[in-house]
Amino acid sequence: MKKRLRKKMSKEWEWYAVKVLYECNISGNPSPETIDENYSNTHKTFEESIILIKAPSFDQAYGIAEIEAKKAEIDYLNPYNEMVEWKFVESIDCFNLFDEKLESGTELYSRYLRVPKDISNEKVISRYYPETVAEEEVDYNYILRNKDFNLRANLN
Repeated sequence: MKKRLRKKMSKEWEWYAVKVLYECNISGNPSPETIDENYSNTHKTFEESIILIKAPSFDQAYGIAEIEAKKAEIDYLNPYNEMVEWKFVESIDCFNLFDEKLESGTELYSRYLRVPKDISNEKVISRYYPETVAEEEVDYNYILRNKDFNLRANLN
């Protein structure tokens, strides 16, 4: 009976690709002997990553993705002896996949954003992900994947 119930539950869960955003924070003073022509401290870097999540709904896919994204945060010293910290910022987008032979947590896509250091996370999101900012004109492609919109759809 347990096997049958577990098999039935797994058929109800679907694969989602969730886009998450990380921010790279660099702190400390660089070692003067390591500074070269590639060194710069005028920008900060963001990474958007699409991870694969198995969940029963869009809303739960967002929640699971945030847990997975936080587990992927890392810290290390760069070649200039500065501390580098990659931190989860926000889940940006979610869409349903239909292939059943995928594994949860697999990264599907990644992109780095290089922006001035003084730009806020909110400005990064509004500039690079304008579809997430409420405006008068509706982006129907975004609405189909939006977690608030899909929460309403799942209540019916």
